[in-house]
Amino acid sequence: MPVRWQIDRGFSIAAGQTQWWNWNFFTDHAPGTGPNQGPIVFQALPKGPAQGGNNTAKNKLVVFDFAKSRGGPGDDHAPEVFYEFKIRNESTVDVPFILEMILFSDLPINQ
Repeated sequence: MPVRWQIDRGFSIAAGQTQWWNWNFFTDHAPGTGPNQGPIVFQALPKGPAQGGNNTAKNKLVVFDFAKSRGGPGDDHAPEVFYEFKIRNESTVDVPFILEMILFSDLPINQ
């Protein structure tokens, strides 16, 4: 069964800006699992007014350039899997957001 997390650590992105992100499970993974998690989906969820959001204008956050990667020789935690993606704010205002992720580790692999 998929697992959905909403991670609220005070993330914010300025109007018209792009942020580069990475995520891994090198040291923070569920008991009985390893660092090579996935498949996974990431979204940037704009906060609503009750959560401290900036709803003075339309909030539009775009997640793009998603990559599932492995570290190479000399990289920290090589050859374990990590994820990279970008978040772009297409709004005219700064947008506080929550990072939302859905992990599908229990899906069977069909070959």
